[in-house]
Order: sequence, then C-alpha cells, then structure tokens
Amino acid sequence: MPGARFALVMSSASMPPARAALIESLMVTAAPGVIVSRTRSAGDAIVLTRAALAAGAKRIVAAGGDGTVHEVANALAGCEAELAVIPAGSGNDFARSLGVPAALDRAVDFAVTGEARATDAGEVVCTGADGAPVRRIFVNIAEAGMGGDVVRCARIARRISGPWLSYQLGILAALAMLRRSPVSVTVDDEPLGTFPNSNLIVGNGRYFGGGLQPLPRASLDDGLLDIAHIRDASRFEMARTAPILKHGIPLDHPRVDQRRCRSLAVQSVEQVPVEADGEWLGYLPATFTALRGALRVVRI
Repeated sequence: MPGARFALVMSSASMPPARAALIESLMVTAAPGVIVSRTRSAGDAIVLTRAALAAGAKRIVAAGGDGTVHEVANALAGCEAELAVIPAGSGNDFARSLGVPAALDRAVDFAVTGEARATDAGEVVCTGADGAPVRRIFVNIAEAGMGGDVVRCARIARRISGPWLSYQLGILAALAMLRRSPVSVTVDDEPLGTFPNSNLIVGNGRYFGGGLQPLPRASLDDGLLDIAHIRDASRFEMARTAPILKHGIPLDHPRVDQRRCRSLAVQSVEQVPVEADGEWLGYLPATFTALRGALRVVRI
C-alpha cells in the first residue's frame, strides 16, 4: 500500500505482555512509522481508532480478540479506512472467517500487505440495561438467549479467572440458568410466529466459541445474515450441541430453524440477553440488519 499510513490498535487485556511486545516489534518492522496504541479498558479501541483516523491512518490493524475487532469496526463504520486483524485473543473467530494466518509473523505480513475487500457487516439495535436503545455494528456473530448469558456471565468471571478461562465458566453458568423464553420472530418483514427460544444465532461470519461452526455456510459478501434458531432445547440438549458445532449444524436438525435474511426482528415478554461479537449489549426487543459492503477488510 504505497503512501498509506498504518495504525496498530492492540488490546493489552487479551494477551501476555511478551506477545504484545512481539506484535508491536513485528508491526514497526513491517510498517515503519506505524501509529501504535494500546487499550486499557472497554471502549478504548473506539477512541484510539478515531484518534488514529484523525492522524491520517488509512488502515487500522486490530490486534486482540473479537471484542477488540468489534470496537475498531464500530469506529470505522461509515468511513473509507480499511480494517486488518491480527488474531491475539482467546477466540479469534472473525479472523478465521477472514483467512488470517495463525502464526504471528505471517498474520502481521498479511495485515500490512494483504488486499482489503468490501465486506458485509450486521447492525443490531436492542435495549440496553438502562432501557435506552443500543445500536452496534457487528462483524461476526450476534445472539439472543443462552449466547447472551454466556457472554454476560463470562464478563463477570473474567474478573476472577482472567480471559482464557472466563468463556468456559460463562458456558457452565449459562447452562445452569438456561430459560426457554418465548420469542416472536419476524424475518424480512414476514412474521414467523412465537417460539420457545434456547438460543438465536445471527451470523455474518461462520465461527464462534474458538472455532465452532454454527453457520458454516455464512458468507462475508452475500448481503445476507445467516440464522440458526435453536428452539426449545433443554440444558442436556444444549450441552450436546458442541460436537455438532465443530462441523456445522445439519440443515435437517429437528430443533434448529436455519435460514438467510436481510433483516430480523425479535421480541419477548421476558428479559432475553443480547450479545454481538462477544460483547454483551442488553436485551430484546432487537433488530438485526445486514449491511452489504459496509467495511473494507483485509481477507483472502
């Protein structure tokens, strides 16, 4: 990218100091003059990305997990600057969909020299904990139901266990408190009805949970969201889904309704949690909308 300026936005919380130092060293070598900044708390990546854009950066390299990428993508929405990802978190699921190499040196080289392509995103609007509307861009996967509880419980567990164990603890806690709340679903303005909901997965990308594939047919450039709606599954049935998710939920699975759409609206009379890209946002009601070509992202 002749003449382009790079900025590295790196999560300090999601990786050991030695790993962060190595990424910074590799980036400085690959892109002399790169703007380097590190996050310290939630929301920092948005602020740091905006500062890098104001300083003239044309490609923002997000080094961290899916939460870091989520914040950088929200700061980039609506502008022409490009996004690249160095997977350095606990999940790195969006990086899998992008085809980013796992080895750090190759990932840095790909972030600097790779081609940016028009890439879809999703938009979710839900109700925050304070009752006010929350609007976010998501690049990978959003959920309503058990997945929202996993993220919410993992955020609490992180204070005790750190980032690497918190997700597993979040799953156990979410299984223990699993509710099959009734949700009303409307797809592309067509009401489908009201169903007991165990988990509703809305995807732009294919992966979640560190490489599981709930949506193996999802595409980053088809202008559509992929949906897997797990209806009325018990704790035991939800616990058994992990082996299935390694290769993708079969299209004929009796508990899962799968489809593609441009928009999805979900409501419930109960408090059903919502997450996007591993970030807990709030509760239903929520709308999910496909945003075709919303970002320019370095990918295969």
